[in-house]
Amino acid sequence: MLLLVIASIALAAVASGAKDPYAGKKLIEYGWDVPDTVSVRQHVAEMEKIAFDGVVIRITPPSPEGQRLQSLGWRVFSKVRFAPEEYEHAIADLQATKFTRLTDNFIQVIAQPGDVDWFDPEWPAIAHNAACLARVAKQGRCKGIMFDPEMYTGRVWDYKAMPPGHTFEEYAAKVKERGKEFIRAINKEFPDIVILTLFGHSLTYVQSGPDGLRAAEYGLLAAFYDGICEAGTPGTILVDGYEFSYAHWNDKQYQDGRKMILEQAKTISTNRKAFTKHVRAGFGVWADYDSGKRGWHPDDFSKNYWTPGELRAALSFALESSDEYVWVYSERLCWWDFNVPALYRAALELAKFGPGVAIRDPSKDTDIPRAADQRRYSDEETFSQLPERLTEIFDFPKDGWRFRRDEDDLGKEQGWYKADFDDSSWRTISIGKFWEEQGEPGYDGVAWYRLSFKCPPVESGKPVFLAVGAADESAWVWLNGESIGFHDVGPGGWEFPFALDVTERLRPGAENVLAVRVLDTLGAGGIWKSVKLMVK
Repeated sequence: MLLLVIASIALAAVASGAKDPYAGKKLIEYGWDVPDTVSVRQHVAEMEKIAFDGVVIRITPPSPEGQRLQSLGWRVFSKVRFAPEEYEHAIADLQATKFTRLTDNFIQVIAQPGDVDWFDPEWPAIAHNAACLARVAKQGRCKGIMFDPEMYTGRVWDYKAMPPGHTFEEYAAKVKERGKEFIRAINKEFPDIVILTLFGHSLTYVQSGPDGLRAAEYGLLAAFYDGICEAGTPGTILVDGYEFSYAHWNDKQYQDGRKMILEQAKTISTNRKAFTKHVRAGFGVWADYDSGKRGWHPDDFSKNYWTPGELRAALSFALESSDEYVWVYSERLCWWDFNVPALYRAALELAKFGPGVAIRDPSKDTDIPRAADQRRYSDEETFSQLPERLTEIFDFPKDGWRFRRDEDDLGKEQGWYKADFDDSSWRTISIGKFWEEQGEPGYDGVAWYRLSFKCPPVESGKPVFLAVGAADESAWVWLNGESIGFHDVGPGGWEFPFALDVTERLRPGAENVLAVRVLDTLGAGGIWKSVKLMVK
């Protein structure tokens, strides 16, 4: 019956003659259940009953039946060069697989283990390894490679983690050069390849702040992508998969994401013409979002982040705003166990016919996290993590802060950080709690906090620091209208304290104005721990 309903919707859409906004758009599966080539060859007929247009495939060395070996994709960023006997069997598997529906497949490549310095003369081994997997993709009739740049171990994109001896500019130039080597090696095997990245230039852009890219955790990633764009063949496509969109649920969030990918992120590129030529917008949707905490509930959809109808709507909005690709991530939901509830499978099929009516209402969540329940919440545990030993002289009040969402990210342009800015129309909020706990359920994006406070006297000659217990997940700070710094190490920075030197900006014994711009891309957000003035 369910398949008949889906078929009738499809026939009605075709019969109406309406322009298909999703023509050519593709859903790609990638999650913890990533299959190898043997599994794909053996189960392709069953896999193609699920409405994906492609799947990310891991390449493993030959192994005894049933033994799961590590994907070569996790070994690309290494000095150890791949040998043909490690991957040629995978080409044979893919060539023998009778694909019909799964036309847009990608080979897994991850920036791991990341133990090779950019200036290391053995770095070309990485380009060699990537080229080997590009060969598998080309000869195996795939669209290209999936590239995950996340730093699970090696800190390859973080200038602060680099060995001493080179400036940031020198490192950025070398990383860009390596990006060119990387794509040239790949293009020799696969001239018009599609590289589906889980994060593109947008990640570096989001982390950029007053101190520039040198301080950003992924500050070197944009240089690598710029190298790919400059040296890639005319047909090389770099899809920014925009992992920030994992939990996006309405069309505006995806439209804003598209703007960030194609317009805002382009501002940090060193070659905007090449960027425009090669970069495309894509999105990620997490099908069992937050299942690490929520679990996966195939028998009670109300306990999952998405009901089937809500998942359909999110996928539909993502497809509409993408240039071509939307990748569907999952952890505890395993599509290739072939036991996912029929209504969730139908959500994939129906997404291409529009969002339907079940657009998610985030206010329905009953499991909003409480800041006080998080680990290391106490001031003692929090501020002991600061790298320097500081002494508290002033504890900012928890209540009475002014708060305003900044959905269009116009606050900086409109001067919301200025000391004389009129914030009297803003609502009040407390720090020490997530904003979701205080009437902002489901909001992911930018918001501002402001507070006027009287600073106590400070002992002469003592450097003074503004210490923030935690701002989920990134924060840019102004004191009396002047930028004093930022904290931005990506989503992983949501729970860590930071301290900014305010000695020159603070007015001891007088009124001061503090403004904080907070960015939250996933889950709960806000200034959810204490804020203090501390002296060294």
